[in-house]
Amino acid sequence: MKHLKYIGVELLGIAKNKKVLISVLAVALVPLLYSSMFLWAFWDPYAKLDSLPVAVVNEDRGASFQGKEMKVGEQFVDKIKETKSFDWHFVTKEEAMQGLKDNKYYLGIEIPPDFSQKATNVLDEHPSSAVFEFYPNESYNFLSSQIGKTAIDRMKAELSSQLTKAYTATVFENIRTLSGGLADAADGAGKLSEGMRAIESGIAAIDENMAKLAQGTLPLKEGASELLMGSKQLAGGLDQLHQGAGQLSAGLGQLADGHSRLSAGVEQAAAGTAQLKAGLDNAATSSVKLNEGASGLAAGLEQYAAAHPELAKDPAMAQLVGTAKAVAAGTKELSAGQSQLAEGAAKLLEGENELRGGMDQFAQKLGEAKAGGVTVASGAGSLAQGGQKLTSGLAALTAGVEQLSDGTKQLEAGTGKLTEGTSTVASGTNELSSKLKEAADKTSGIKGSDDMYRMVASPVEVQEEKVNPVPNYGTGFAPYFISLGLFVGALLLTIVFPVREAAGIPKSGFALFLGKFGTMLLVGAVQAVIVDIVLLLGLGIEVKSVPLFFVFSLVTSWTYMALIQLFVTTLGDPGRFAAIVVLILQLTTSAGTFPVELIPTPLQHLNAWLPMTYTVSGYKAVISSGDFAFMRQNVYVLLGYIVVCSAITLAYFIVRHKRNAAPERHAPIAV
Repeated sequence: MKHLKYIGVELLGIAKNKKVLISVLAVALVPLLYSSMFLWAFWDPYAKLDSLPVAVVNEDRGASFQGKEMKVGEQFVDKIKETKSFDWHFVTKEEAMQGLKDNKYYLGIEIPPDFSQKATNVLDEHPSSAVFEFYPNESYNFLSSQIGKTAIDRMKAELSSQLTKAYTATVFENIRTLSGGLADAADGAGKLSEGMRAIESGIAAIDENMAKLAQGTLPLKEGASELLMGSKQLAGGLDQLHQGAGQLSAGLGQLADGHSRLSAGVEQAAAGTAQLKAGLDNAATSSVKLNEGASGLAAGLEQYAAAHPELAKDPAMAQLVGTAKAVAAGTKELSAGQSQLAEGAAKLLEGENELRGGMDQFAQKLGEAKAGGVTVASGAGSLAQGGQKLTSGLAALTAGVEQLSDGTKQLEAGTGKLTEGTSTVASGTNELSSKLKEAADKTSGIKGSDDMYRMVASPVEVQEEKVNPVPNYGTGFAPYFISLGLFVGALLLTIVFPVREAAGIPKSGFALFLGKFGTMLLVGAVQAVIVDIVLLLGLGIEVKSVPLFFVFSLVTSWTYMALIQLFVTTLGDPGRFAAIVVLILQLTTSAGTFPVELIPTPLQHLNAWLPMTYTVSGYKAVISSGDFAFMRQNVYVLLGYIVVCSAITLAYFIVRHKRNAAPERHAPIAV
């Protein structure tokens, strides 16, 4: 136990060192950021499929079926408009193909000119299935094409159902012709003597089973009694539900009272913040005046010393002048700090105003919940009354079952009378035969075949024609995971390689920057080359251009090196946390998995500002689509990131080097 005090000492040391404390807290938040951001971004992307642009081309010319004009393609399009499954764009075939090539659409659907003609040839001797084209743009986003395939299958099933309905209607029109002949045959069926012999036999069997039916009603009577007892227990439970609903309504009322007191506290806090802001504004004004006075004092002392040369040599006078300048500089920093405090107070006041708005909205929703609780309580009372009615109804059912038992005995007695009419049906046999032959002649035009059966079972087929096909999931996700790996590699490098402290004594800030940045670029190149070689030779990934694949990997690695060097060099350990936050945002907004249109709208705005967006897009071009012009556009953006980040890092090193060298050029004045 005596060693446990060292744990307290370590914790106390972390608490005293603000930089270490911030780093520890930041690292502790990393799992939360990963889990919350990923779950938020990918919680239910399928709910936003109506934001996914899909091109629809309808070139169907229609057809005539059983004397009726049918436009199956137009019906298909109308059904698509009703579903709202995707962001439908109804365009020409040329616009659709160009849009897929330009990555404007994720999917394309084409209904050919003969779609209705093939959909309505089910009665032909050799029918063929109607086919509509499906164009998944897999290189633009692999997952969207898989989602699209599922949606297309649903459309196919629904359209097949509609066509099968039309085919069935045609069949039933012929069946109605058959039914007319069978109706005439039914007139002669009353005279069938041979059939009546079978009826007599059946009646005898019925008579034998009536006794069994009467015996079978006894368990039914017992079951009805048990059901009646259960309904009474249900009524008791519903009464308890009614009481619980009343307690819920009362609890919601107490919650509304507590919210009112909380709203009053928020109002008081807002008033205090407003007073704080006013005081800080006054303090900022006073600090400005103090700075002006201190600056004037320093200038007056210098003028006085200049007017009295004998005082310029006096060390005390020199110290006084230096002190006045220091006071002027301090008051200037004080003025800046006061301004920042005033701005912070203003933002705090804005936040409290937003909080008040949220509390008002919460009060509104709480009122609705309270009203809902009253409704629930009322409904529970109605339900309890319904339980009582159910009990009374089951009592009536029990009485009815007893009547059924009595009725079966009477039915048993009545079966004997059924045999009396069987002798009058024998003379109608010839008439029935002729009528049935007439009906058979009318239905002989419907001929079945294997082709017809297949057509009815599957009237619509989908022919898939991929745009920029992707062979597997690994290739589809390669742009995403290569980008992730190179970013993490650059981040881990800063842990083992000091990006701020020089190995020797640099002559200038530029020399220090050049040594650090050059080393990181070299390591980044090695990382990129190793990754590409393993993917090409180890996993066998197929790319459109191997040289450009290596070039783009170098640019990607160097972009991440420059970005992370900027964060870690200027911010130190908090810079690594900032880099992790940027990584998380990039993973959720780069469209490496789901399309950017399917992630939450606030995250969509970050897509264009983060480098992984362009690394993923560039890798898709060089690996899958072969659109090297698009790849070059992304390279230019990444080079811009490198230039901007490197310039800021270089400026930091230059300023830092000058500050470190300043004490050596300006020796302190001896007093």
